[in-house]
Amino acid sequence: MKIAVIVFPGSNCDIDLYEALKAVCGADVDYVDHQQTSLAGYDAVMLPGGFSYGDYLRAGAIARFAKIMPEVKRLADEGKPVFGTCNGFQILTEAGLLPGALKKNDSQNFVCKTTPLEVVNNQTIFTSQYQEHERINLPIAHADGSYFADQATLDELEANHQVVFRYAEENPNGSLNNIAGICNRAGNVLGMMPHPERAVEAILGNTDGLRVFKSLLENGTVIAEG
Repeated sequence: MKIAVIVFPGSNCDIDLYEALKAVCGADVDYVDHQQTSLAGYDAVMLPGGFSYGDYLRAGAIARFAKIMPEVKRLADEGKPVFGTCNGFQILTEAGLLPGALKKNDSQNFVCKTTPLEVVNNQTIFTSQYQEHERINLPIAHADGSYFADQATLDELEANHQVVFRYAEENPNGSLNNIAGICNRAGNVLGMMPHPERAVEAILGNTDGLRVFKSLLENGTVIAEG
């Protein structure tokens, strides 16, 4: 399985994603610049956190027009795994690959801390190594992390089991339905505000994010092999 980590101007978690996959999981992973126009040969794509294009206009709003994004959409349409964390989640919603939007935190402040989550759906290719309703802890670091959608979209997300992670115990940003991460209807595109790539090594005090990548590699290899 070959994985691409997209690098946008302003990305600052691309290295975290790369090292989580390469150094910790031993995956075959490359950096791919946002100006590239092909993802040929890649079996999965990762959109990192950070501040793509300085978050001008709106977080993720300019990145959606990057030259690489038609290829990201192509992989998603082909059923290949597409993952976005934090700013990557914002880009996925702006690009229409996931429903809804991420708006300013209710507090109007940047929030950076470790927060409890509930694994709501463990039947995705990204969460199969978790238990349903398992409580985990992952870091968050965002100012525009409050998930918003109209009621019809929220009802559809809940009915189709597209809510993958939910904030537990407290809601740090005002996300509707305590949503921390969602997937598309097919289950191959996942966006989440928390950073699993920052919780993959015991030396950092937390490995609760590691199973996102182990799940992806386990299931994605099957997808890549057809």
